[in-house]
Amino acid sequence: MLRTEHFTQIFIYGVLGLAGTAAHYTVLLVFVEVLMLKAITGSSVGFVVGAIVNHSLNRRFLFHKTQRSYSASALLFCVVSVIGFFLNLGIVATATSVFAWHYLIAQVAATGTVFMVTFVLNKVWTFQS
Repeated sequence: MLRTEHFTQIFIYGVLGLAGTAAHYTVLLVFVEVLMLKAITGSSVGFVVGAIVNHSLNRRFLFHKTQRSYSASALLFCVVSVIGFFLNLGIVATATSVFAWHYLIAQVAATGTVFMVTFVLNKVWTFQS
């Protein structure tokens, strides 16, 4: 059973994640709508930008009680981000090319999935206290 503390952390993770998501989607939209590049390219580059924003915010505001050094948590966060990156890539690629979904719908589906997976991994592994 989840405790109130877990719901609070998920909520804060989501609020902080809005900044990373905004950065991610901004890059995605610029790549697709302005630069006329493929959605998968914009989504991939946007994911990396969003991950950088998210690490900084999560380390400072949510998981600040971690016993790990900054460099150790950054390395583990990168590993989790790589997992999230490939999950995001797979969902967007499959949804747009196999199912012919609009790229933004595919990205929303990927964002929700990656959010939950990376929260759990970051909580129990990256920022373990």
